[in-house]
Amino acid sequence: MPAFFISSSEIRETELTLTGDLCHHLRASLRVKPGEVLWLTDEHRQRYQVRVSALTSQALSAVILERRPGPIETAPPVLLAQALLKGDHMDWVVQKASELGVRTILPLISRHGVVRPQPERVASQVARWQRIATEAAQQSEQWQPPQVLVPLEVRRFFSSHAATCALLLAERQDTVGLTHVPLPTLPTDTVTLIVGPEGGWAEEELSHAIEGQCRAVSLGEHILRADTAAVTALSIVQSRLGRLG
Repeated sequence: MPAFFISSSEIRETELTLTGDLCHHLRASLRVKPGEVLWLTDEHRQRYQVRVSALTSQALSAVILERRPGPIETAPPVLLAQALLKGDHMDWVVQKASELGVRTILPLISRHGVVRPQPERVASQVARWQRIATEAAQQSEQWQPPQVLVPLEVRRFFSSHAATCALLLAERQDTVGLTHVPLPTLPTDTVTLIVGPEGGWAEEELSHAIEGQCRAVSLGEHILRADTAAVTALSIVQSRLGRLG
């Protein structure tokens, strides 16, 4: 069963009480019963093994059996800046990036992107992506869910983003392979991985990226779909940072 995310405010010494959406999900969807054991994780990266003691339509009560602190971060967090993708491809990237342990997901609005967010729907769409990210992080037993940010125009991103290491996936450019580019090593640094849309980057976007101190990198001689490229690149970076393999 997943390690569900909770707020530390729900904990009272050796017991805790859950209400709201998580309580409803555990009761109605997962059919949790008194006596069952769950794993929960709070915003301080503290994990709890608990046994359900009581369950009503309004609240779930549990006794804490074990407390386990999260591992100390020894590698830089990863931010995925992903150009918006059509259909459910963006949902898929958000889900898989969360399973792979990214810290932040930033949707980008690019010139060749098919999707253009509607202002009146942005808040609900970001909330939907956040739910997908949180559920994926729970299922893969991450110690914290990634934060999904509001979509940002590519040019504004390149002019304002400051990162220790910003890597832009770019096909048919003079690039270095992602497996060979130097990566920072301190947990206070950040690795930003920037992935374009289905139609690729516009020339002016590449120029803005270089001006913004981004380094163009590749995944080899073949051209991958945008969603495939994102997951492949994240897997390589997380492996090199010691989080996979």
